Amino acid sequence: MALYLKAPYPSRYTGLTPIVIPSHRERDDNYPGVIVQLDPRWRIIECRDAIQWIIQKRSAKPLNPGYWLGASYVTDRNKLIELSTALGLLSEPSLRAVLEALPSSATELCK
Repeated sequence: MALYLKAPYPSRYTGLTPIVIPSHRERDDNYPGVIVQLDPRWRIIECRDAIQWIIQKRSAKPLNPGYWLGASYVTDRNKLIELSTALGLLSEPSLRAVLEALPSSATELCK
């Protein structure tokens, strides 16, 4: 399963893992509403108001500073799967299974 979730590495000096504070900004790496990381430059998140899903693309290649930009805004699960497939992001069945487990509509998220 390729989720590409990155936990912070322990410090080589203290051996302690740094604390990462979640961000309320959807463009940040530490935004807590990430549903699935499709590859290093693509992810799907739940918007902060829980009314839609957002397919995001990283503004820069990995290892460079950048932020996440919204590529598509979707409220229907089937449309989300269709757009992700069209972008070539669902190469692994496990990624599709994550999206199929979502409610049929994003409006069901805030219930």
